[in-house]
Amino acid sequence: MADYRYINNKGVILPDTVTIRDEVESEFRAVFGQSINLAPETPQGALATMEVENRDAMVRNNAELANQINPDIAGGVFLDAIWALMGGQRINATHSYLSSVEFSGVPGTIIPKGSLASSVAGAMFETVSTLIINNTGKATGDMRAVEYGPVECGAGQLNSVASSVLGWEKVNNPTHAVVGRYAESDIKARRRRKQTLAKNTVSVAEAITSSLYELEGVNSLSFRENYTDAVLTIDGISLLPHSIYVCVEGGDSNEIAKSLLRTKTIGSAFNGEIEIGVVEPVSEQEYKVKFSRPKEVTIFCRVTVKKSAVDAQTIIPSAIEQWTRGELDGDNGLIVGREVSPFEIASAVNTVEPRLFVTKVELSLDGKVWNVALIPIAINQIARLQRGAVQVVIV
Repeated sequence: MADYRYINNKGVILPDTVTIRDEVESEFRAVFGQSINLAPETPQGALATMEVENRDAMVRNNAELANQINPDIAGGVFLDAIWALMGGQRINATHSYLSSVEFSGVPGTIIPKGSLASSVAGAMFETVSTLIINNTGKATGDMRAVEYGPVECGAGQLNSVASSVLGWEKVNNPTHAVVGRYAESDIKARRRRKQTLAKNTVSVAEAITSSLYELEGVNSLSFRENYTDAVLTIDGISLLPHSIYVCVEGGDSNEIAKSLLRTKTIGSAFNGEIEIGVVEPVSEQEYKVKFSRPKEVTIFCRVTVKKSAVDAQTIIPSAIEQWTRGELDGDNGLIVGREVSPFEIASAVNTVEPRLFVTKVELSLDGKVWNVALIPIAINQIARLQRGAVQVVIV
């Protein structure tokens, strides 16, 4: 193809295959005569088809390569290179995090950073900071999985003390683990790049959220601001005058507090149930930083599909699990404050396996009363839809 005409000032053109076929046949007739038989079953027709396939593959390859300059499409080393221009990078692997873990034992007991506890499945979790059991025999803190990757731990499954800490007797996790990953996929990397575009700035809302999304283990969050000089209720949350509210899923609480103190506007107040003291390194003044953790709303799902040749009993729970974790392109999954939609669940199933005919998706909060209606989720809540809570009905 001596004259490559598929690049212009608007970018790379991806022509229809029939257009390339017409061009190739015209070139063959110009060389071998107008009477040549180019039917696909003839030797010369097979040669023409091979040339069409070669040109089509080259055009598509060039288009894909040209699109690697677009960070919303790029992948692999191309995405890494574009992201590096703004100082960002892909997270290779993350730990699973448990928030607000409950520790109990003898008052005054010090639980060192790195102390271990195990789940019923044998997964090991470690404390991310030093904790002290108070006068009531209780302490609350965060833990993370010792191993990288998707280490799961359901609510109440962390129940064994694995370190020899005298005075530490019991441990319990009231919430599910925010599951880690082995490596950040292109889909999640492109999403996080957008979420951290303002990470080098301060004071504005995007700077605050960008800084938080840079922290290991932070999966999602909600943010609100009261810029008035009066107490204001926004989306059901009471905010102090000139204050911010952040509800964060995952991550180390101490790192979250440091990030909020660094990026929020000077003089702004904080809101939330969790309070952590952070010393500002310049003034050496201690600030009480507040934020919230989302309350979990357990969801049950029942999907009805028509009988087919594919393994619906395996594919549907797997597809919904991918959707909840945000592993499908163009969807963030079940994040803080996101409502649960039966329609979106059906779309997720068909994205993974288009051959499945979904007739109905029902949701429930107790596994007994089912409804096809959307389940609302507040900005201080997060829906949890576990793989084991998915039922598949084949009709």
